[in-house]
Amino acid sequence: MPDLGAIIGFFLLVLSPEMNNPLMYQDKPDTSSVNNYTRNALSNARRNPDLAIIMAHKALSESEYLSYKKGAADSYLALGTAWLAKYNPRDSALYYCLKAYDLYELLADNMGMGRSCYALAYVYSFKSDLKQSEHYCNLCLGLFEKADFKPGIINTYNVLSYLANQEKDLEKARNHIEKAIEIARSINDTLQLADVTNSLGNIYSDMALFGQAIDTYFEALRLWEIKKDSNGIALAYGNIGLMYYYQKEYDKALEFNLKKLPVSESKGDLWEMAKTYNNIATIYNSRSDFVSALSYFRKSLRLNSRMNLPSGVASLCNNIASTLLLLSKPDSALWYVNRAVSIGTEINAPALADYYVTLGNVMRRKKNYQPALQNALKAYELGRRQKNPLTVSDASILLSDIYYKINQPDLAYRYLKKHMQLRDSISNDEFLKQVTRLEIQYDFDKKQKATEYARMEESLLHENSIKQKNLYLRGLMILLILVAFFSFLYIRHHRLRSRYVQIDLEQRLLRAQMNPHFIFNSLCAVQDFILAGKSQKANTFLTKIARLMRNILENSREEFIPLEKEIETVKYYLDLQQLRFETEFEYIISLDDNIEPENISVPPMLTQPCVENSIEHGLLPLKEKGRLKISYRLSNGLMILEVTDNGIGRKEAEKIVTERRNKKSVSTKVTAERLENFRKTLRQKNISYEIIDLFDKDQAAGTKVLMKLPYKKVYA
Repeated sequence: MPDLGAIIGFFLLVLSPEMNNPLMYQDKPDTSSVNNYTRNALSNARRNPDLAIIMAHKALSESEYLSYKKGAADSYLALGTAWLAKYNPRDSALYYCLKAYDLYELLADNMGMGRSCYALAYVYSFKSDLKQSEHYCNLCLGLFEKADFKPGIINTYNVLSYLANQEKDLEKARNHIEKAIEIARSINDTLQLADVTNSLGNIYSDMALFGQAIDTYFEALRLWEIKKDSNGIALAYGNIGLMYYYQKEYDKALEFNLKKLPVSESKGDLWEMAKTYNNIATIYNSRSDFVSALSYFRKSLRLNSRMNLPSGVASLCNNIASTLLLLSKPDSALWYVNRAVSIGTEINAPALADYYVTLGNVMRRKKNYQPALQNALKAYELGRRQKNPLTVSDASILLSDIYYKINQPDLAYRYLKKHMQLRDSISNDEFLKQVTRLEIQYDFDKKQKATEYARMEESLLHENSIKQKNLYLRGLMILLILVAFFSFLYIRHHRLRSRYVQIDLEQRLLRAQMNPHFIFNSLCAVQDFILAGKSQKANTFLTKIARLMRNILENSREEFIPLEKEIETVKYYLDLQQLRFETEFEYIISLDDNIEPENISVPPMLTQPCVENSIEHGLLPLKEKGRLKISYRLSNGLMILEVTDNGIGRKEAEKIVTERRNKKSVSTKVTAERLENFRKTLRQKNISYEIIDLFDKDQAAGTKVLMKLPYKKVYA
């Protein structure tokens, strides 16, 4: 939500017309003390909520004695605001804000009803009831619009933007905040413009557009500095530091958090101080300065305890325990993580599963494997119920390690496999998020360019009214800019889409090469070697499959790799297949004399799918010994790859595939699509992929794959 200090300042601004505009209403002697108590209650609500509650109760008592209903309504609202600032479960705040709303409604006071709805939106957001919070925001928006009260409209759009952001509707959030910015500019309200500009920075941060977020936060900082608003300046410092942290610029992140700290300390703002201490500790952890991190985590813990925030205390205890583990102090870590689990269980904290993971890690470090196992299982089950893949992944790898330590390899493998599946799923989610970020970045750039163009066009139109003689020239200039602008957008969009297609094809090919069936069969082969007493052969097999998997993962990140690296990967794969099938085939890899494999780069992961198809569909069904030949040569600016086998041929292979429920070769299709994409993006029409059937006296004699690839020369 927007900063709690903003709501209190907002209520002081609009508390009641008679308190702030003596020309509108002259205080009566018997009501002036009520209004003074209420005003002072709101002034103290943030820094001293207990004093504010006492003052608001005095105002309420006098209002009831005088039958001053407007004063009673204002007193109830001041009480609700003070209870909001006490960081309690908000039940008291809800009660008093509803009482205020009922009285304002009885008085037909639209402004009072609007302020009450605004406070209730805050209350329900703190109770995590976003639907009710949005309901009250929409109510107060209508009331403020009816009264044409612009500051209230701006604040309400700010809260609506926050709620949309919480529901991950970032476009809706941005639309709300842009409306708020437009209204703030129209009334020249610098402070409110700073607040909503800061909120726009938060949206860019959630979109992972960190560069735009930093620029926006600096604009908010500039506005707050104009008004010398220390709270706003501190908030901007913290946000800018966070953006630098996300971009792993830890020195700058630390610099801005240390700038923020004295401002928050001078104000006695415990919440901002605690948050800043925690952020500084996290930065020190990222820099591997665990001793400094521990010091700041403990400072934040003391403040969270002082504010009576159990969720914050539990989170800080868990952070301290994790840091102590990094310092190899499991005994000290145990006390803190037990406290985190105890508090987390009591308040049903969403992060309780993470606390169990930390406790399991502590017990594992102490070699208390049974308690470690129990806590890891709790974390796994709780994370699964919460549908939290990160926690389940962490619990799975912990369980795998514990089961390995207690000599239960089957369960160790089961949870390791689960961890790898979740890790791949999370990687895919991150990939989709990256694509989404590219699309958002594209939209952002498009809107920025459109805004720049609109401003330039306005300037040109203004000049045209002064210099009519230049009308034709200026019109032509606008046309050229339009053509250049939309050409730029088209080219950029085309490049983004081409890059997306390339990434997608590489991901699909990677998944095809990391075939779970191949990995499973390979592990079964290892098991067979071990059971047969062939430990040396099992060790060789495991070494080669590890190198193969590492090469595939490394190569998948590059658009071109050295030819010798591609050949090395193919050799690992062929050697594995020979070990699995007891050398039922032999192979030859040949290069033309003019090819230096270390100085020529080719697209990765194109040879192995062809080899796989030759073995799986051509050589394995063959009754005699199979032969496989792989050759590379250069011709007409392209790399010519030939994969030839003496297998059963495509016709017989298709019969077998049909009997196996028409299982298609994904890798063949993706390889063809990748080459087609290279043909388009590199504009080389001769790039091609062809499969040729070989015959000997009208009998199938094997298959040849002929591939014409792009290549690059590498100069040392």
